[in-house]
Amino acid sequence: MSPTLSLATRALRGFLWNGSASAIQLCTMLALYWLLPIDKLGHFEWVLTIVMFLAMIGDLGLSAALVQLKDANDAHFDTAFWANLVWGLLITGCIFTATPILAALLGGEDPETFARVLHIFCLLIPFASVSGLFRARLQRDLDFSAIALSELVSVLTFGLSVSLLFLLRSELGVLVPVFASVCREAGLLCSLAFSARWRPRARFQPSALRQLLSFALNFTGARAVAYANTKVAYLFIFGPLGAAAQAYYSLAERLTLQPLTRLATTIQRVSFPSFSSIQDDDEQLRSGYLRSVQGLILAMGPALAGIFVFAPEIAALLDKAPILPVLRFLAVATLLKVIGTMVGSMFMAKGKASWSFYWSLFSMAVLVPAMYFYGLPHGVEGVALVIAASSLLFLLLSQHLANRLIGLPFTTYLSALARPGLIGACVFTVLFLTRPLLPGPPLVVIITGAALGISTTLATLYLLARDLCRTYWQNLRGA
Repeated sequence: MSPTLSLATRALRGFLWNGSASAIQLCTMLALYWLLPIDKLGHFEWVLTIVMFLAMIGDLGLSAALVQLKDANDAHFDTAFWANLVWGLLITGCIFTATPILAALLGGEDPETFARVLHIFCLLIPFASVSGLFRARLQRDLDFSAIALSELVSVLTFGLSVSLLFLLRSELGVLVPVFASVCREAGLLCSLAFSARWRPRARFQPSALRQLLSFALNFTGARAVAYANTKVAYLFIFGPLGAAAQAYYSLAERLTLQPLTRLATTIQRVSFPSFSSIQDDDEQLRSGYLRSVQGLILAMGPALAGIFVFAPEIAALLDKAPILPVLRFLAVATLLKVIGTMVGSMFMAKGKASWSFYWSLFSMAVLVPAMYFYGLPHGVEGVALVIAASSLLFLLLSQHLANRLIGLPFTTYLSALARPGLIGACVFTVLFLTRPLLPGPPLVVIITGAALGISTTLATLYLLARDLCRTYWQNLRGA
């Protein structure tokens, strides 16, 4: 088996493992939206966003730097581990101490609930700070299946913790998913450590840390601002519009943008070390990049078409009518983001972490005023519309930069997107035309529509993209 084909095989198998983890996570969260008050879940989603941002800062970007540095050795890993552990504990202590102040500033209409949730949530930061280092070792070995398996273990830990806490201590209410989230992060760390078969030694080399920080700090800055970009809507929803509005937006986001985020994270963990290994060969980069984008559109396009068409039935089934317009706007935004998902990996593989940072700052400069002047006055629907419109602008600009970086003509890029785009358009058209003809309650309509969508997808794949499917299948088998 050739090295390139072996890499593709591992990537696809890791993707399938992660897809199962994402499905379990989504089902668990939908169950929580059935069981818990909508406004309390708004606090959970808001604090989760804050803590995950802090956890990202706690990583310091050292795990990505260890993947990017070709001659990284155990001394680099040991140094990064102790730096991240101390830094993560320091952040946790500061947040725990400052919780009363943060609750007054960010707690909205119920600062007491905010404070209780934050006190427990911040305990996951030290786990998240060091788990990336074990993941980095697996990435360097191109062991993507082990990474995806660890993600699956963490999701199962979350689901099991939620179930047990509801059975034993249902009075905890919104604290159930909070405790479960901490357990999830601990489970992820344990699984990654077991798979990596590496234990840090008691040594710290400042020279090794300095060697990593030049890339790591740029990466952390870019990732932190990029994350803030993806969550900037929360700033304009939770405080001004209330916790319930936040929960409705977050629910729609979990059905659209968050599966993409999890998928993009997995793809980046695969593509970053893969592209870094061939960073000087633009021809291979172009080929791998285009095939990755095609696969992403084929995987996500039909599903997003179904979500857009059957958004009324989804809202009715969940008994959450306010999510209907938000769900459709975010489905469009997600499709646009699918097309541009690989751009960040290309920037990093080429050693352009600073490009990602400056791009994130530009994106923030566009999003904040757009949210303030248009999104906020039009409520949660206006916020979602800003996300969709800005996604189109960002796709066009970022794709231009990526194409220049690897010498990819725009006509070649558009030609590669033609077949996946046509398949998605066919699925959308069939579902849009047949939806008014489907009888029955929302669940029956959704099931019937899903069956119709799958059938249409398979038929159009056979007619329009047999060669691509054959390649992906061969890669999956390792043939």
